[in-house]
Amino acid sequence: MLRILIVCTGNTCRSPMTEALLQRKVKENNLTEIIRVLSAGIAAGADSPASDGAVHAMGLRNIDLSAHRSRQLLFEYIEASDLILTMTERHKRAVLQLAPQAGAKVFTLAEYAGETVDIADPFGGSHARYEACARQIEDLVNKIWEKIVDLAGKKS
Repeated sequence: MLRILIVCTGNTCRSPMTEALLQRKVKENNLTEIIRVLSAGIAAGADSPASDGAVHAMGLRNIDLSAHRSRQLLFEYIEASDLILTMTERHKRAVLQLAPQAGAKVFTLAEYAGETVDIADPFGGSHARYEACARQIEDLVNKIWEKIVDLAGKKS
């Protein structure tokens, strides 16, 4: 079982969108038995819903985020994960501060896709800002998908 952890700040925008997009790929490829995806935030309030903008952006992709509830990043999530993808370098540093031994499995989403850009936080922004963020995440998820499938094959 490959366990992927997605990390952002509040776990209401970027990481839930990334989690949802990855989960859809997992389901579409019939890999639910070998890949699990979870998201958390480095400064998340417990049980906050996904932001309206994130719900809207995912709704345009026929993904329902209405059941999402935020969760705080915990050491246990880091330890249980095989791959940790963060939205920014700052998030990556926060994960490594909590669990320095996790260095080999922590990457920014862009870094894992061979790019260097952080994913800007759309929180409080317009639907257009959320849509731009969702497109960026979707593009990166598509770029890393084969890598994830390969990694899952090595885990099983």
